[in-house]
Amino acid sequence: MLGNGFNVVEVLTSSFNILLKNPKILIPQLISSFVFTIISGLSRIALLSGLEGWFLTAFLLFLAGFIVYTVVSGMYPLMVKDVVNGVSPNLAAATHTALKKVISLIAASILVSIIVAIGLVLFIIPGLIFLTWFFYTVPALMLEDKGALEAMSASRSFGRDKKLKTLAVIILLGLAALIGSLFSLLPFVGQILSFVTGVVVAAWASITQSYIYIKMR
Repeated sequence: MLGNGFNVVEVLTSSFNILLKNPKILIPQLISSFVFTIISGLSRIALLSGLEGWFLTAFLLFLAGFIVYTVVSGMYPLMVKDVVNGVSPNLAAATHTALKKVISLIAASILVSIIVAIGLVLFIIPGLIFLTWFFYTVPALMLEDKGALEAMSASRSFGRDKKLKTLAVIILLGLAALIGSLFSLLPFVGQILSFVTGVVVAAWASITQSYIYIKMR
């Protein structure tokens, strides 16, 4: 057990080691990122070509991408639980379970996004507080068979005494994502490096929130 005062560096290191030792855990995030890349490209083509109904087309494309992203986010707590229990991550079982809970996952994702966005508009600090409250919503929803609102409440209760360290984890992962995005400025291979780094950091973030929740609940 990590205890209430978990070590931020230890948590991030342990989570990254899970990624290194189980590279197939990257596959769902790779698919999600690839889908979003294709959707962004198709949406731009529809816009630039003046395609009739381009807004509806773009909306439907991004909706499909959002659903894929939501299912993938729901897979990670289950895969990390497999690793913590000493077995190989079962991608098929994780996909099946996440699909069964996709409505709750979508509802939770939308609610958390709205609440955090409102908080960020209100002088930023409230948004950061809300972000730490609901950081563990997906693990709570997937691992404890809760609905959207129940999972958000469970996340808030779980993170009550971990706010500062949770915020530190979020900031450090955000910095890693920012650094990865800078690779896109490099000529030739920059876009590829940025894409690969983005996939790795996104998977790392999902693993980290799941790892903390599993180890400390």
